[in-house]
Amino acid sequence: MSRRILVTGASGMLGSHVLAVLGAKHDVLGWSHGSDRASLHRVDATNASQVERFFRTHTPGICVHCVASPDVLACERDPDMADRLNAQTTEQVARACAEHGAKLVYISSEYVFDGTSSHGYTEDSQPRPLQVYGTTKLRGEEHTARVPHHLTVRLPVLYGGPVPGRKPTWIEAMLRSLEQGKSVELDDHFERQPTWSYDVATVLARAIDEELEGILHVATQEGLTKYAWGVKLAEAAGLPSSLLRPVPAPPETSGPRKPARPWLNTHRLQQLGISPPPGVSERAAAYVRSLGGAWKT
Repeated sequence: MSRRILVTGASGMLGSHVLAVLGAKHDVLGWSHGSDRASLHRVDATNASQVERFFRTHTPGICVHCVASPDVLACERDPDMADRLNAQTTEQVARACAEHGAKLVYISSEYVFDGTSSHGYTEDSQPRPLQVYGTTKLRGEEHTARVPHHLTVRLPVLYGGPVPGRKPTWIEAMLRSLEQGKSVELDDHFERQPTWSYDVATVLARAIDEELEGILHVATQEGLTKYAWGVKLAEAAGLPSSLLRPVPAPPETSGPRKPARPWLNTHRLQQLGISPPPGVSERAAAYVRSLGGAWKT
């Protein structure tokens, strides 16, 4: 059954994939504050009147809320900005969803956890964020919980294609440096679950079709440090991974605190008969092909 679905942050890395995947089946509308794409509605998600006006005019039945500031360091430097983009926009979208009878699908983060559990985290685990980013994403979860039939989707670190108007990702920068014969230092301490944003969008589409509610963890079950991740991508691109240099744990004082291992368990996803997204080992070649040599000078 086709539905009218709103995707906020639709010009971002995840939002653009969600827009494309859902658009194959549903009537999908996209928001973007800064994009010049004619197909997207220019809406400022921090502006309550613009949010309300859009919902009143277009009456979406579902809203996938991807607007966020995911830069952990930027959030730490500017807590007001972080709260405005991660929490306040969610509060306004949640209010509009509740008033107009729309289901809210909120994109949250592994950073709501402190990463100290050796067994990882389930949907019922108690959040304990260590920094501004995680705290503001948790506030977004709290606003979302007030919307009937909501779905909060916690994600790990994502990778995807270039985003127009934004600086190259660390992956593009790394591949470009390797192509130029330059060495690159990468963290070899913090273990993550790097997941392709396209695969996340595919799982989200199924979760929406099956009308899932509550909290859901969506993450590959392959753990990698950034260094190990970089090696796999370099090899998939046919570039010399020998130029990559592993860096041990950074000093405690170097930037905002990061959870050492905020592992998202996906037991609920699997109990529902949905496989977790594949890991980098399985997806590296396809992902590099999807870049189309975007890193090349």
